[in-house]
Amino acid sequence: MASSVAGCKQRTRAPAMSLSRRWRNDESGATALEFGLVAMPFMMLLFGIISVCLYFFTNFTLENAVWQTARALRTGQVQQAKGAYSSATTQEDKKNAFKLALCQMAPTFLDCNKVVVIVQSNAGFGGIAEPKCATNGVIVDQSAAAFDTGGASSVILVTVCYPWDFGGKLPFIKIGNLTNGAVLMQASVAFRTEPYN
Repeated sequence: MASSVAGCKQRTRAPAMSLSRRWRNDESGATALEFGLVAMPFMMLLFGIISVCLYFFTNFTLENAVWQTARALRTGQVQQAKGAYSSATTQEDKKNAFKLALCQMAPTFLDCNKVVVIVQSNAGFGGIAEPKCATNGVIVDQSAAAFDTGGASSVILVTVCYPWDFGGKLPFIKIGNLTNGAVLMQASVAFRTEPYN
């Protein structure tokens, strides 16, 4: 009886061993299996790199646009309504013209309707405090933002706030710090205006 059980085990083990040996030697699907294991982490890494690059590219272009546009304040063109600002007579007109010039310097993928421009002036650098672009996760309204261009030899702080919506739509990374999921970007430049009088 014992020999028949041993023989039965031997007969069932032989095909199983043969089958497992055949599978071990067959490497036809190994590449597809390895790609399946590596593809997801690779795609996450790729999207992460692209996301970080887009964030820094957008932030850099916004800072560059603020720096270039602020030159009109530094030289007194906005205050004296000269050059591109000659048609701006009221403070609200100057504010809209400055924002339009900023949007023309910024890349086309920025939504100009969401840009908030805050301009503050004082006699010295110590008298200006950094403005808040957002309160409780909500960006300030452009109509409530200060636009004080000062005069000759004034110290001016130009702050531009922008809610970057794409930051809340990134595939694997959520970096939004506003309530709607957008990322608040802020670019500032401080300078003393020229004695243009």
